[in-house]
Amino acid sequence: MSADQKVILGIFVIYLALNAIIGIVFSKRQGSKQHVSSEKKFFIGGRNMNGLLLAMTTMATYTSVSSFISGPGAAGLTYGYAQAWIATVQVPVTFLVLGVLGNKLAMVSRRTGAVTVVGYLKARYKSDALVIITSLLMVAFFMAQMIGQFTGGATLISSITGLDHVVSLLIFGAVVIIKSRGRTCRN
Repeated sequence: MSADQKVILGIFVIYLALNAIIGIVFSKRQGSKQHVSSEKKFFIGGRNMNGLLLAMTTMATYTSVSSFISGPGAAGLTYGYAQAWIATVQVPVTFLVLGVLGNKLAMVSRRTGAVTVVGYLKARYKSDALVIITSLLMVAFFMAQMIGQFTGGATLISSITGLDHVVSLLIFGAVVIIKSRGRTCRN
């Protein structure tokens, strides 16, 4: 490993550590203020997230690995500047969808006590078959999404630091687990 890669690795480790610490500290602070079930804290943020925060969370999810790996690759190799238009359109569409549909979904969810999308569908359509099919599809698609996220994160770490891909994957996975444990273990 070259001297430059060691410096980059050091900065990156400090960044990851600070990111995990800030997440855990704010999670503890927020968790002590809320008096709702752990399920509601995890799935819907204790029902105290406003639309802007929800839209920003959704955009952060979208702009994670795709903005560093697949977006530039698609822009440079396949679609050119058209890829920039695709990415640009997705931002206002997310805000529009959450602004228009989000309030309606929130009102119905509060009235029915639904916490998840599947719970909302069950309360709205009262169909066990729909709940099972939707759950299986969501698990399949979320697994595919998470594989892409973890692979992209490991590729990013590996390319920046020169570490082996497996080691980079373990680092990325450890940070994700530490941050998510900090969010979900507060009662």
